[in-house]
Amino acid sequence: MNASHKPNVLNLAAIEGELTTRYLGRPKSGANELSESIASTNSRALELAKSGAASGTMILARQQTAGRGRLGRSWVSPLDSGIYASFILRPPSNLVAIERMTLYTLAAGVACVKAIGECLSVPIGLKWVNDLVIDGKKVGGILAEMPSLTVKGALDDLKADDLAIVLGIGINICFQPNEIPDELKPKIDWLEMHTESVVDKNKLLATCAKSIEECCEAIEQAQDQKLLAEWKQYSVTLGKQIRAVSGDTVIEGQAEDITDSGALIVRKSDGHKTILYAGEISIRQADGSYV
Repeated sequence: MNASHKPNVLNLAAIEGELTTRYLGRPKSGANELSESIASTNSRALELAKSGAASGTMILARQQTAGRGRLGRSWVSPLDSGIYASFILRPPSNLVAIERMTLYTLAAGVACVKAIGECLSVPIGLKWVNDLVIDGKKVGGILAEMPSLTVKGALDDLKADDLAIVLGIGINICFQPNEIPDELKPKIDWLEMHTESVVDKNKLLATCAKSIEECCEAIEQAQDQKLLAEWKQYSVTLGKQIRAVSGDTVIEGQAEDITDSGALIVRKSDGHKTILYAGEISIRQADGSYV
């Protein structure tokens, strides 16, 4: 059998055949892309969005050589070890704003949890702001970006074709031990550690696309509160003692809630509340360590 037709290898024809979406993965012009190897699916999607690529365009890769996570971190993306996908969204112009990025990140997280549960019955938790986790270990992540900010850097200079959100997802499916840097081995996990069979990446990706479309449409239909309630249902962050690092600032306290825009509300030991709009958090474990 040709490797490209195996369920554990991404195949564009197989994915498009599985799609049940209204527009995601079904661009009205242009085409979806699948690369055997690419620097970053988000970087490619940002380039296409900047040049006017249609809403719903899907950029996929079997491997990323310079995959990106939040805060400029690299994303380990070996060949055929995960799902690496980016989607171009063109929501109504009033929703395309930097303050909406967190909501779209949370929406994609909820969507991936639902899709993984539907396909594999593997319970996934959501760690604020963009991590998919199993028992505290990272199994996936979300990266929402805007071409205007990433490529041009000036929100005020937006043109009609720049009004877009690129939503990237990375999900660890199956790693070999030598593919993981030693410093990451205690911190990451993959889905096939929790399944009894090979994961059909094509079916899972098509299911993720459907779920992402539904969750993003909830934002566009002013159903933010419904989406936030779902995120809270899957959260492994709320109610926990956390340590947050934002720039040179370190904040410790209890994660109490999220705001209507998806920012994290933290109550510090002195009783005062602070709101985190971005940053990296770790959760306090029973032994007092933070993960």
